[in-house]
Amino acid sequence: MSDKEKKVCDCGCEDGTCDCENEGIVELTTDDGKKLKFFFVGSIEYKGKTYSAFEPAEEIEGLSEDDLVIFEVAGEDEESADLLPIEDEKLLDEVFEEFCKELEDEEGFEE
Repeated sequence: MSDKEKKVCDCGCEDGTCDCENEGIVELTTDDGKKLKFFFVGSIEYKGKTYSAFEPAEEIEGLSEDDLVIFEVAGEDEESADLLPIEDEKLLDEVFEEFCKELEDEEGFEE
């Protein structure tokens, strides 16, 4: 599945500058044109590539609300980057562990 990222909000803004309750939600469009809403968790660099993680912001078949979906980011422009699935299970586990470390570091930093 190749997806494109676009920041959206129910109030109509698309630049992420509003203060409404939908802040942080991105809309990903699948290859077949279906639009799905996710919360953007963050991005990391790992082994020379960029990876982004998302949590479902709506009910999505096959995912629970606490699932973390990780994609490899392909392309330079954030607004039109392709998000590629990670098909290598070992690599996916490594990237997931790296995200966990980053999140733990951020939470520890804020305390």
